[in-house]
Amino acid sequence: MRHYLALLLLIALAWATPAAAQGQTLDLAGYERLLREARAAAARGDRLDVAQAAAALAGAAAVKMPDGSLARVDNGWLAAELRKPAPDLPLVAARLGALIDALATRAPPADADAARSLEEILARPPFAQPETEPREPGPLERFIQWLLERLSELFQPVARAAASTPDSTASWLLTALGAAMVIAVLGLWLRGLRHTLRAEAALPTPAALAARDTADARAQATALARDGNYRSAARLLALAALLWLDEKHVLPYDPHQTNREHLGRLGGRQGARAGLAPIIDTTERVWYGGAPLDADGYAEIERQVDALPDR
Repeated sequence: MRHYLALLLLIALAWATPAAAQGQTLDLAGYERLLREARAAAARGDRLDVAQAAAALAGAAAVKMPDGSLARVDNGWLAAELRKPAPDLPLVAARLGALIDALATRAPPADADAARSLEEILARPPFAQPETEPREPGPLERFIQWLLERLSELFQPVARAAASTPDSTASWLLTALGAAMVIAVLGLWLRGLRHTLRAEAALPTPAALAARDTADARAQATALARDGNYRSAARLLALAALLWLDEKHVLPYDPHQTNREHLGRLGGRQGARAGLAPIIDTTERVWYGGAPLDADGYAEIERQVDALPDR
């Protein structure tokens, strides 16, 4: 149900403001706010809220920087991902998180070689995904389409009868019948929507989906490293470090914040900040940048996590 609502929202926004949305210039604060809203919605699996923020992000062509200069942006990938029958919301959250971290660094413009390197990185998984053939509608979707067509045929004579002479008994009866059918259909739709919202409200947080606690994250990382999947194992080690700081009451863990946002919240805790920074730097190069990681590199991250101070 939310899949159809998100699709209808994107279509409505595209028809309502086709000229105003294209080529729009956003200020830096507004652009970052939209990125955070879209990332939070993607992290909790809320496709409808992601679609609302995506409508503005996909239409923005430039961002006005504090010095008055314009930085070109292209978030068409987000709208393209949401047009898929089953968009990869965890991938959307990861890419938006990388954009938020990039804004935080305020790095100077990249040269041509760096731009080509970035294009090569984004052309590899997990950013680039193979094109999938359009999915044929399933039995339930075909039934809903058939039901809507039959209702449309049924309401046509009801509407004609309702528009006839007001004193006609048949007019009143058909009008009442049409109103009852509309109320019944709306009741069924609201009932289904309530069940959908209730099921989504019971979904666990991203942290609960990844690991229960530090020990669980470390155990998963060890199992992945044993199988040679050092990239995923490094990501779980970074999560284990954050959960350990939370358990030691040094830094409350927020599953909707990026690693660098957690690092920035350490403030004056210089020891914990200095210990966490290299863990996050290495993990992001491996997880987001596709940098290679072997057994020795993974062992070094493990050593840094073990030596992480609690102050």
